[in-house]
Amino acid sequence: MTQPTHRLRLALRLAAMIAALVTLAGCVSDAELRQQDEAQCASYGFKPGTDAFASCLQHEALARRYRLDQMQMWPGPPYWWSMPPPPPR
Repeated sequence: MTQPTHRLRLALRLAAMIAALVTLAGCVSDAELRQQDEAQCASYGFKPGTDAFASCLQHEALARRYRLDQMQMWPGPPYWWSMPPPPPR
């Protein structure tokens, strides 16, 4: 096996491992999301067990869903990222 081929395989393996780690790092359970929402609402001054606290939890969940929807509707990188390179001179 030639040196560049070996390096390419190592680079591809490293890239795959990094992609897997980044993907797994973004995973959060429902319980963790609930804890984050509770902490956020408590930081606003709402007391657990009150109607205002429950309303705050609902608003936090809706805001997260809205942000997710907005990210999914985003078309991706700007159009010029995928443009072909200019012709050589």
